[in-house]
Amino acid sequence: MAIPVLDALAATGRSLTVLARPHLEPLFQAVAAVDRVLVRAESDRETIRGVRKTGFEEAVILPNSFRSAWLPFRAGIPVRWGYRGGFRGFLLEPSLRRPDGLRHQLTDYDSLLERVGAAIPTKKPRLNLSPEQLDFGHRALQETGVRFDGTSKAVGVFPGAEFGPSKRWPSNHFAELLRQLDTHQDLKTVLIAGPGEEALAAEIQHNSAVATPIIGPQLNLAELAAVLAHLQVLVTNDSGPMHIAAAVGTPCVALFGPTNPTRTAPAGEGHHVLYTHRWCSPCFKKHCPLLHQRCMRDLSVARVIDALMEALGRA
Repeated sequence: MAIPVLDALAATGRSLTVLARPHLEPLFQAVAAVDRVLVRAESDRETIRGVRKTGFEEAVILPNSFRSAWLPFRAGIPVRWGYRGGFRGFLLEPSLRRPDGLRHQLTDYDSLLERVGAAIPTKKPRLNLSPEQLDFGHRALQETGVRFDGTSKAVGVFPGAEFGPSKRWPSNHFAELLRQLDTHQDLKTVLIAGPGEEALAAEIQHNSAVATPIIGPQLNLAELAAVLAHLQVLVTNDSGPMHIAAAVGTPCVALFGPTNPTRTAPAGEGHHVLYTHRWCSPCFKKHCPLLHQRCMRDLSVARVIDALMEALGRA
């Protein structure tokens, strides 16, 4: 989601270093605008030491947290661009007022970019995977039984969501989806799972009574992106893999409930966003406060199948 901001900053002639958590390093390495990735250390003191040693002239702070502004402040970076809020205004120089109104998250930093002298982005996020990375994704899917000879289409199903269980379409719905997809001889379905989501994927696989291969827990994010790039479509909750799939050009059937697709729908063309528009959503809660999770349960398997077939170009 930050890629358009990075592209706009690079277009001004700036040399960009991204400060990121270790698991994000492979992903930022695939962003053309980024010259270097500086990995955050386990301790803030060590991170501050590494940032100060590099001698940056300015920082553009995208996260909203106090800590994200505290690190460049303590590192002594003289110019620190960012939005006020969360009692961090004194850490920013200059500090900007966050724009009001409901908009897609991709446009959150348009006001900040104008102030730093960068053009407002017009292109959607795009990851630039190397031929070697794309070949890895090709081979990883082949090992699950996907054929790339034109006789089958690869469909990915991602049932997880790091945010919490409220974002997840019910596992019995996913199991029924796998059963129905298994009746289509020319479709090859793979379950995508992140680290710590192996049990969820195994439960869905077991309840579906279909031997759907599981891929993903052992992959870093760039390798996951390479796998997603070879899918014809991804059925997914509102999640990180949804945005990665969109950034490599894979159409998504995106399932929304407690979050707002106006804010975080996948960027680009060809996506199908399913949302029930219940009176209680979006609530942005990790667990359903009403305990029924109707916003997700009311998304029927039939509706998801219809959107999936439309994404595949079928009646």
